[in-house]
Amino acid sequence: MSVKTATDEQVIKALFGATPERKSRALLILQGKEIPLRIEEPLLLTMGEACELIPCSRATLFRIIRAGRLQKIELYPNAFRLKRADVIALANGKAVQNG
Repeated sequence: MSVKTATDEQVIKALFGATPERKSRALLILQGKEIPLRIEEPLLLTMGEACELIPCSRATLFRIIRAGRLQKIELYPNAFRLKRADVIALANGKAVQNG
């Protein structure tokens, strides 16, 4: 999985433009702490939303699913969602309990 490396300048610009809530969440990530699940957030994520949280490409996300590290939920044919808690756990480096 290739991750683009941000320059210090890009990070600083992004932080100056971020809301206080996003700054707090970014700080948790940079400190290696878990991102708390907010109640107002949806429980299921689209593939694109999951890719933004992990971060990875859609192809990599499907490889993660095929490897059994995430379980997809099929709403109707060819419409899949992922549990937000599972995606956040994976992004935090924890094993996801499927089943």
